[in-house]
Amino acid sequence: MDPTDDTPLTALLLDDDEYALEFLKAILSDRYPTLSIETRLAPDPTGEFDLYFLDDDFEGLRLAGRLARRIRAQRPNAVILAFSASLDQGTLKELLNAGCNGVCDKKVPADMPLMLDALDRAVGALERERDRPPEVLTGRYLVRTFRELFREWNRRLEAQE
Repeated sequence: MDPTDDTPLTALLLDDDEYALEFLKAILSDRYPTLSIETRLAPDPTGEFDLYFLDDDFEGLRLAGRLARRIRAQRPNAVILAFSASLDQGTLKELLNAGCNGVCDKKVPADMPLMLDALDRAVGALERERDRPPEVLTGRYLVRTFRELFREWNRRLEAQE
């Protein structure tokens, strides 16, 4: 990638709830004014994006794990976040195994600031990493970036057991 390339980062938001899409788009647009955002009501992750935000429930079908695996296979260095109101222990495990970087439960107000803090670090890392040759990129920096979000979900899962 050309080190002088100042192409903005791109994001794809997938959710069958139009209001949820607009809400998330407004938050991301305000926080990251140069972020190029595309929204889709269908569970279609095609295209090349830096950030993916996935709902889990598309008209009763739980698809986030499948979508995350598909994205991870095509875009190994992308940031994938589940932003859903239908997260449970099984779904969380499936998402993490599929390569999802983090989750945000729409029903838990405390998740949003954690997600945004982690996202700030991830966006900064992506912007720094995009100037390196592709063979140098790894996903390890993203694991460190989302560590606190994972800790919160681990605490939540332990409380459920």
